[in-house]
Order: sequence, then structure tokens, then C-alpha cells
Amino acid sequence: MAMLTLLTLFGLYVFVGQLSATRFLAANTESAAAALAEARDALIADAVSRTSISPGAYYAAGYMPLPDLGSLFEGGAPSEGAVPTLNHTGNSKERSIVGKFPWKTLGTGALRDQQGECLWYVVSGRFKITPKTDAPMNWDTQGQIDIIDGSGALLASNLAALVVAPGQALDGQSRALGDVAYAECGGNYDARNYLDTFDNTNAVSGQLNYFAGSTNNRAAPDASNKRFVVAETAFYNDRFLFISVADIFDPLIRRRDFSGAVASLLDNPAFQADLQAIALTGAKGTDNLDCSFAADPVFCTSWKEMLFLTQLPAPAPITIDGVASGNCRRVLIFAGRRGAGQSRNDDTQRGQPNNYLEDPNLALFAVPTAAGTAFSGVSAFDYRTPANDILRCLP
Repeated sequence: MAMLTLLTLFGLYVFVGQLSATRFLAANTESAAAALAEARDALIADAVSRTSISPGAYYAAGYMPLPDLGSLFEGGAPSEGAVPTLNHTGNSKERSIVGKFPWKTLGTGALRDQQGECLWYVVSGRFKITPKTDAPMNWDTQGQIDIIDGSGALLASNLAALVVAPGQALDGQSRALGDVAYAECGGNYDARNYLDTFDNTNAVSGQLNYFAGSTNNRAAPDASNKRFVVAETAFYNDRFLFISVADIFDPLIRRRDFSGAVASLLDNPAFQADLQAIALTGAKGTDNLDCSFAADPVFCTSWKEMLFLTQLPAPAPITIDGVASGNCRRVLIFAGRRGAGQSRNDDTQRGQPNNYLEDPNLALFAVPTAAGTAFSGVSAFDYRTPANDILRCLP
């Protein structure tokens, strides 16, 4: 009986121990997921809350910070948790960059995965704050990050950024301390020692989760999309949380100054005078549009692809906010956010009015002369109905 009691107690001890370990692992996993989510939210909040809605401003909304690269400038004293204050080797326009999550700059404290490793971060070249891309920055701008699984199948594309939990070190990876200044997160800043796989002979579809050959394997060689691998194998254990373009623009367009910037673009007298005078050419009628006449030329350049201009067969009113306007000679349309069935992924799609306009405007719009006069839309941008066509009557 005594032996039976001892065996029962031992079994209970093992069971409770296993239960505690399971709970610990679950808590660790939950903590890592929470850290990834906090990092993601901090990055989005930083991008959305930047001072100016104009892409031309130094501190412009929509752009994302650089990763922590281990020092504030090339050759400077080692530091951790902060974004660089001066440019680093490889950080050219349109080139994506990988580094550690800049927790000090964003005020989150060091965020870690379930192995205790500080999080990493990848930002698309078109979305990084410096140096800014020359390409338009709007809700149709495409990121340069794609995700594939262990079989090479595409899971996500054209992402703005990734937050990465690097997991435990795999064969070949060394996380030895690079400098005593890295006291909080420890380790070093060579992406190959954290992101997978270390040996490209084990790469899925030839893809590595870093940019091989650059300083610390951190900088993309060109502006092409980069594929990152999410898989659970002996050679990959990185975990990602995505930041899509919509994740940035969904909250950004709720800013009051965004609707104000759209209104300022459409209502500027000099800009309207140019639109009344230019020859209508191109699929949208706006090939000759001159953004230098706009109130904010950089905002105009970034959002110009939403503009459509046509001449009515004869002066006539159009309907704006359900009310007939005065007689219009031309109609200016700011097309809203793409809706169901619309795609604006390449130049061909961006040149097709059906990927921007809704009826009756789609059926009527033509260059240089519209097929009718019954255009209808709203007068102001509203984030609750972002796909609506915004109209102006040009007498």
C-alpha cells in the first residue's frame, strides 16, 4: 500500500510538472505573440501619426522608420534600440532594409520572442522614411515584401513591412555579443545569425530571410520584391507578423488633414485654371496636368493617378451630393479607394478607368469627350465611404 501511494504521488508530481511546463510554454508563446503585435502596432502608429499628411514633408505620414542597425551612423559608436540618425551603407532609395526592431525610438522597451530574443524588423524600400522613394505614395503604393511557405507557395505579397521573431539559433548561427553597448538585447547585428536559413544550400526556393552579401546582410541589392520564408523545419524557424499597405492607410485616411488635403488639391483656383486649359490626353485625360499649379505639388504628384478629367458634350449640370450643380464644361473626378473587383497592381491596370470609377461615371467617362452628362458623386472625401468618386464642376 505504501509503495502504491508513493507511485501515485510520483505520477501526480510528473503530471503536475508536465502541466506546469505546458502552461509555461503556452504563456511564452502568448507573450511572444503579444510582443509581435505590440511592435506591429507601434510601427503603424508611428507611420500614421507623423506630422504632415504631405509626402513631401520631412516627417511625412505613411512612411516607416528604419530598423535599428546597431549604431546611429556608419562607423559611429555602437548603440541599440534606436533608428539611425544618418544614412548607412546600402540604404539607397527603393532598397528594403532588415535590422532589429527600434524599441527605444518607439518607446516600447525591448520586445522579445519566446526564446528571449529581441524582435527584428524588415521595411520595404518604398515605405521607409529615409531616403524616400521618388515613386508616388498613396493607398495603391505596393510594398516589396512577399511571403512564401515551406513548399514555395505564395502566402502574401507586396507588404509594407514585417516584424520578425527570430527564434532559437539554428546550425551555423552565432549570436555572440558584438559589443558591450548591446546590453539590453545582447548578440549582434548580422541578420544571417538570426534570420534563416544560414546556409543557402538549405534555402526554400533559393530564398533567404535576409539580404546576402551586404553589410550585416541587411540591405536589398535592388528594388525588386524580396521573398521571405515562413516554415517550421531544421533550417527555418522565423515567425512573422505582416504590415500591409492597408494596415497603414486604413487609419491614415481617417486623419482630418487627409480629407482636407484632397479638398485643397481639387479646389485650388490655379490648379482648376490649368485643368480648364489643358488638352485632354491619356486614358484619364490628365497626361498634361501640371502639379506645379497645385496647392501642394508633392501631394498632387503622389495622388495624381486618382484624377480623371473629361469634357462634356455641351455645358450641363452634374450631380454632387445629390444636388445639381451649375453648368459644367469639364468634370474633374478624384477616384476613391479601389473597391471589389478593382485592381491597380501594374501600369496596365492603373490605366483602366474600370479599376477606379463607379457607375454612372464609369459608363460616361471618355477622353476627350464624355459619353453623356449625368455624372454623379460626392463633394468631400469620407473615410467611411472611401470608394466614392469625388467630383468637381469646372465651368
